[in-house]
Amino acid sequence: MVMRDVVQDREVTQDIETAKKTYRMVDEAICGIEWTLSHDPQAGTHRSGPYWIYAQNGFKFHRIPEIVVLYSFTDDRVTLNAIVFRNAE
Repeated sequence: MVMRDVVQDREVTQDIETAKKTYRMVDEAICGIEWTLSHDPQAGTHRSGPYWIYAQNGFKFHRIPEIVVLYSFTDDRVTLNAIVFRNAE
């Protein structure tokens, strides 16, 4: 299994920093997403062209958000192009 590097677009990094002010365990959740996608970038759902979507459930009781990521990948890199944080249901 090939592990890819994961990079974040500048806006994604900014959105993560903003989410940390509202939600708990954002860094841990992002690490989980990045680990998953670096090992299996096809874990998400293909949208169109080079873009895929990956969604991770949150936990309402612990104020951990649901996270949806728009990403693309090559043979050696996964790029997080956009990210959305939502209250877990």
